[in-house]
Amino acid sequence: MGVSSLGDAFSVVMKRHGWSGAALARKLDVSQPWVSMVLAGKRDPGMAKAARLLRTVGWELELVPSEEDDPVRRRRFLASAASVALTPPATGRHPYRDASYVRLLADRLAYTEEQIGGAPLVREALRHVRLVAPAMLGTDTGLQSAASGLARHAALILHDTRDLDNAERVANLSLALAGKGRDTCAQANAYSTLSLIRTYGKPRFRAAEYVRRGLALHDLDDATRAALLVRLARSLAVLPGQERPVRRALEEAQALASRLNPADAAEVMANSGIALADCGLHALGAVDLRKAVAGVESQSPLLAGLYRARLTKSAIRAGDVGAMTEGVASVALVAPLLTSRRMDIHVRHILTGTRPWAAVPEVRKAREQLREVTR
Repeated sequence: MGVSSLGDAFSVVMKRHGWSGAALARKLDVSQPWVSMVLAGKRDPGMAKAARLLRTVGWELELVPSEEDDPVRRRRFLASAASVALTPPATGRHPYRDASYVRLLADRLAYTEEQIGGAPLVREALRHVRLVAPAMLGTDTGLQSAASGLARHAALILHDTRDLDNAERVANLSLALAGKGRDTCAQANAYSTLSLIRTYGKPRFRAAEYVRRGLALHDLDDATRAALLVRLARSLAVLPGQERPVRRALEEAQALASRLNPADAAEVMANSGIALADCGLHALGAVDLRKAVAGVESQSPLLAGLYRARLTKSAIRAGDVGAMTEGVASVALVAPLLTSRRMDIHVRHILTGTRPWAAVPEVRKAREQLREVTR
């Protein structure tokens, strides 16, 4: 992920390690208000101090070109380097026994999936999982924590292709590695991923059980707790008679979201919107989903597309012809950019769901466009 300021770099480091601003301040031996001002772009200590601070937490700055004469070469360069402008230092160890390298692989998987979807990444992800799995037998807790993160991203890729059995198997490996590595945040993330995989599977109550185990962990930071709370809301929203506990979980999560970075806040809003829509509260869900789209559309075509598809399906269920038409047209713009089984399923649901309105001229035109670009 390319960064252009120390605040961006701090956000990357915090997200990677699951640290709060206070935790990062302790690691850097600076004050939390100073970290907050850097994150907000109100402090710029200069390149020398920025490099020194980042080395304190095991990161280095890497200079990358902003221009390439050959546009094709530039696109290839961005595809390979955009996620590593901030790079962990090499140690000379076997790559899959080097925690920094394994984290880098995890970041590449996550970045690429967010751009194009998971289908093209399945073979690569499973190869990485096979090569990091032996970390379970070792004593390097840093490597086990990094391997847990890589396995989690691989599980999300398998989930995107709807290979749910293998996704759950790899997510359980992520959980086991996190436990061996004594990494509470990684354990919480693994529980959240297991819940995601099983939210629409059977038996459905297992999804909520996974999240409750995550919420029972100690010393969770705000971002992790908020993510678990909205995941709990989503797991309950697909069960009958759960609107009240769903809304309680969402209220607590959204109270935390005001203190999160934009990416984490967008994820909270997206899952909040989906949970509300699953409860039949389509207008409220649409408000949160629109906020989520605005938060990710410049960063992740996959997430923006999935959230737009959710918005469209909610409008269909509500019978809102205007929002439905707008939604179908927006999905038609992003769907051809993605190779995602989840997106394919959404498109199929949208085309089926809008069929009763096919005689409405604007709906018919939007459906024809979507069908044409996704055929």
